[in-house]
Order: sequence, then C-alpha cells, then structure tokens
Amino acid sequence: MRKAEQALIEQLEARFREVTRLLYDTTVPARVLDEELMPMIADDVTFTDPWQKGGGKETYRKGAAGFHCMFRFDFDIFQLNIQLEPDGKSGRAMVDGVMNLKQFAWLYTYPLRTILVFDFTLQRGEDGGEALPLIHAHEEMWSFADMIANVPGVTTLYNGFRNTFSKGFLVASAVCGRLKQAT
Repeated sequence: MRKAEQALIEQLEARFREVTRLLYDTTVPARVLDEELMPMIADDVTFTDPWQKGGGKETYRKGAAGFHCMFRFDFDIFQLNIQLEPDGKSGRAMVDGVMNLKQFAWLYTYPLRTILVFDFTLQRGEDGGEALPLIHAHEEMWSFADMIANVPGVTTLYNGFRNTFSKGFLVASAVCGRLKQAT
C-alpha cells in the first residue's frame, strides 16, 4: 500500500471514529450533530437497521436527533476498518463494537453487539486539503444471539440451550459423516 493511501485510510479511520461517537453517544446535542455530522451526510443517504429503513438527509437528521432525545446509549469500538475502491473515490467503513443501551442505567446497561457499515464517497476541497467522507448509506446490524443472551434472567437458560444444541449438532454431523462414508 502506498504511503499516501495509508495516510488517507488513517485519516478516514479517525473520521469514522468521530462519526460513530457523534451518532452513538447520546450526550451529544442535536446542535452538534447538525454542525459536525450533517456536512458528511449525502442528500440520498439511507439508514437501515433490523427494524427500519429510510432515506433522505432531512429524515436522517430528524432520526439521529430523535434517538439522542429518546434514548441513552454509547458505543465501544472493538475494531474499525476502511476499504477504498480501486479508484480511491469511494469506499466502505465497518465498525465492530458494542452499543451500550442505558435506558435504565440505574438498573441495567444492555450491551448489544453491533456492526455498523457506512458506504461513502470522498469529497475533496478545492485547495486539495483533507478528504472528507460523504455518507450515502448507514447500516446497523445487531447480533440476535446477544439480543437474547443479554436479557436479564435469560442468559443461563439461553447458554444452556446453545451448549445442548451444539452437542446435538456434532452428533448429527458425525452420523451424517458415517452415513456418507458407507455409500
């Protein structure tokens, strides 16, 4: 990888860490979202999660502000990756981490394993300065297993089910393997 491309990727990694903080730390006020996040959101942006799908910059802005108003959460990043297209004009950012839902923080913080995917094009200033991403798609994916396992009182039961299912699957695999060898 060329030095310039590596520098661009590092710059974009830092930028998407900030995008993730802005979107997933609900202590960030709507005014800051408007000032710092919205210039990086394309007019044709789409947002997708397991419960909803929508599009358009104004809808996105209202949704982000609404989430910050209605919910309490932050995000722990485990890893972040930037993949640029060969032409260097667009790419994808993937963020792997945990969204910590703190709606009832005095009682329980619900950790939800989450993968974020941002598709973007690069905007370059007229002066050739820093390349800024323009986000066209934002997808949020949640781990179904984590959704179940992290419900208070369900964890032990769910883990028992998973262990039992795993053993049953291995037995079925061994039987299948033997039957296949016999033919």
